[in-house]
Amino acid sequence: MRKNLWMAVAALGALSAAGGLTVEIETLDGKKEVRAAEVGFRDGRGELRIPKDGLPRNLKRVTITSDDASVPAGTDGYWVNSDGELGTFRAREKDGVRRSARPHMPFFGVKTPSATWVGIVTGMPCHYSFSVELKKGVYSFALAFDREMAEPYEDLAVQFRLLEGADADYAGMARAYRAHQLARRAVVPLKERAKACPELAYAAQWPEVRVRHAWKPVPSPVPDQTVKDEPPVKPVVTFDRFARIADEFRRQGIGGAEFCLVGWNVGGHDGRWPQIFPVEPSLGGEAKLKAAIAHAQELGYQVVAHCNHRDAYLIADAWDAEYIREKNADGTLRRGKTTWGGGRMYTICPKRAYERFALQQMPMVRALGFRGLHYLDVYSCVGAEGCPDPRHPLTLRDGARYVGHILQLGRDTFGGIQSEGSYDQNAGQLDYVLYVSFARPFEADTYKGLVDRLVPMFQLVYNGIIMSNPYTTTVNAQIKGRASELKAVEFGGRPSFYFYANFLTPGKGKNWMGDIDLTCGTDEKLAESVGHIRRAVDDYAKLRDLQFAFMDGHDELAPGVFRTRYSDGSRVYVNYNAQAAEADGVSIPAQDWVRK
Repeated sequence: MRKNLWMAVAALGALSAAGGLTVEIETLDGKKEVRAAEVGFRDGRGELRIPKDGLPRNLKRVTITSDDASVPAGTDGYWVNSDGELGTFRAREKDGVRRSARPHMPFFGVKTPSATWVGIVTGMPCHYSFSVELKKGVYSFALAFDREMAEPYEDLAVQFRLLEGADADYAGMARAYRAHQLARRAVVPLKERAKACPELAYAAQWPEVRVRHAWKPVPSPVPDQTVKDEPPVKPVVTFDRFARIADEFRRQGIGGAEFCLVGWNVGGHDGRWPQIFPVEPSLGGEAKLKAAIAHAQELGYQVVAHCNHRDAYLIADAWDAEYIREKNADGTLRRGKTTWGGGRMYTICPKRAYERFALQQMPMVRALGFRGLHYLDVYSCVGAEGCPDPRHPLTLRDGARYVGHILQLGRDTFGGIQSEGSYDQNAGQLDYVLYVSFARPFEADTYKGLVDRLVPMFQLVYNGIIMSNPYTTTVNAQIKGRASELKAVEFGGRPSFYFYANFLTPGKGKNWMGDIDLTCGTDEKLAESVGHIRRAVDDYAKLRDLQFAFMDGHDELAPGVFRTRYSDGSRVYVNYNAQAAEADGVSIPAQDWVRK
């Protein structure tokens, strides 16, 4: 039996059965066409499928809306997107739109008094966006395929699933997507991978500690740098000093840590990518780096490198416009305004990055002694990227595939892989993400518009598969206030620290990891910084086994009191309030957490 999409969803009890589905198709020349669509249902699941062969050439976007997908303000329930933003259907003073332009994961969901459903984008998932609009007292939703749609390479497809009983909440939506990922073997549980990978098993037991060694001014005063006018490198943590950091960890009895060295390469952090070598001379050069790595490893610590195969600067000795993605129709480079340490930044075609750099450079970096969860910057912090260059054209799916080759090469070479953010087009090749979100959970501006709460959607999907730290603001959580520490616990975070997280020129930009920092300029500051980390290690020892369990539930039991449930039966209660609280018969001290 085939029915109109939203009517069929209504038949499952998810939405009211009034109106129909509208599919608006727009081409790059401005032409628009409106169609009706049908969907087939079986066993409580429905699928919308728009065959690619039936779409016009020169496509710009396909937008799917319906009068059925509307909820009057004041209705109980909520919408949630895969970025972890949740909005209730409460009446608000102002109309508005919340658009998730490049969702981190391809699913979204809605809960109403009649039912709860989740939509999982299975065809062209790297190309969709999800929007919620409040207009004249009614909430409505729109799904659009609107990113690089000129030539669709597969059918547009969305699965809709009705969630009932204990599954009828945002955790159930996340579990449905997790089940989808596991069923198609897109990902493998951490417990299974760690059996064959001692580096991964080690990383799950200990915190990530990043050390920024050197950098040039950011933003760069010289956008298009050459070796003749390159701004001076600022050496802050020499390799000898890093060895002293490892010594202090041992002195304070910290049994393990994974150190990630940042800015050890020529020019310091973001200095001359894709050029890596020589090792930055002002820090002590290659011999000192090798000695410092070996010293830390002898003390029992894991040491990995921060590298980058995506970004490129004109100053690199390997500069070649041929491999750059940003090109105009005539083949000339598009000049962006963004500058980092190396100057104006361009991005490399993923295919060329794999062929020209990853294959050659990773063995060279490994030869320095690094071993553990190798860090590749940016890749998981942006959606999939294609390439328009006719010499090496890539769709978004192709681009994700080549990034997957790079990440897997890192795993094979070093023992594991980590990257910056939580876009999941390469979830199957990731072991850890530095931060899931740039959102700021303790700032009022975060909740303006249609967003009421931030919930751990990534963690509900991937805890037990990919380790993570929840926010940029929970890096160095132990020095940012008790609330930051508790948020990391509530969201199942692996503790993450950063010596010299802040490197922007004062007054020239916002430090996205916050202004409070760990430093080691004197022995006293070093001891103090390591002391903060020691406290986190002691707490994490009581929770670290949960990295191998799925996060199965998350609830706010009372204002400021949360419960996180895991697949091994564990429950973690967090109380942000200044007074003690009780939930499920469990007493939770003020501004503290309890595991049961």
